[in-house]
Amino acid sequence: MAEKVLVETGFLLALNPQDKHHKWALQILEQARKGNIQLFLSEIAILELLLILRSKGVSEEDISVLLESLDIALRSYTKINYAHITFETAILASQLRQKYPNLTFFDSHHAAIAIINNLKYHDLDPLVREIVLVESR
Repeated sequence: MAEKVLVETGFLLALNPQDKHHKWALQILEQARKGNIQLFLSEIAILELLLILRSKGVSEEDISVLLESLDIALRSYTKINYAHITFETAILASQLRQKYPNLTFFDSHHAAIAIINNLKYHDLDPLVREIVLVESR
């Protein structure tokens, strides 16, 4: 059975061919294509990506093109499962931010989604990875 893994904003950003983690992102997609992993995308990562793009002054036209390109690219490799934000994940995210003061708002949601849905965190943030490991036991 394929391992269920969560990716988030770092993965989405790494899909840019000029990103230093691009090869890593492509390896994840290849693993998904081969059926070795079942890919889940944190829903809140899409919002985080939009806020990053807006904060950098990217036009709405360019954002639209970028999102469409990401969607096409991801679907060309695998079926993306979306890990939803719920009241349960929002509550856990708040509790995690209280317990781990260095945890950011978005990262707390990614961690909570991984923990509640029993997903392996498979993205770039070592703090989130460690919290998911510790809190999932």
